[in-house]
Amino acid sequence: MPSPTTTTTKKKPAGDAYCPHCHLLIERKVGDHWPREPLRCPHCRLLVGSGRARPTPSAEPGARGSAAGVFAHEAKRAGGDRTASKDDVCRAIREVAEAVGARPERLLMVDYQQHASGDETLPDLSEVFAAFGSWKRARRAAATSA
Repeated sequence: MPSPTTTTTKKKPAGDAYCPHCHLLIERKVGDHWPREPLRCPHCRLLVGSGRARPTPSAEPGARGSAAGVFAHEAKRAGGDRTASKDDVCRAIREVAEAVGARPERLLMVDYQQHASGDETLPDLSEVFAAFGSWKRARRAAATSA
């Protein structure tokens, strides 16, 4: 039994950091008050101010839709360097949909983006848009070609 003058402190495990804009994971195990210096989110490219990252991905209604708009605009602007075939895109959408427990025609663009940013084998969103022209067409094709 510790003496009354001995104190024990439990170290809180470092938490993950989520973007306050698109609510996607930026960095794992960063601790409180992250980032120390402002940085750009690798997903939505918006500025995350010092100490402004969120500890959870939860967001108010509509935030994920706003993030999807940013992703779509960026993917379209990235151009049409089509390196992934339509079959590759459909296969990737089905793979991510299965991983998140969704049907391919219901997969959210932000969920796909989160997986694609951490897996170089998946086509990025600019390739999805180059192959199909829109996220909806790509999802529909993935669902019907299964």
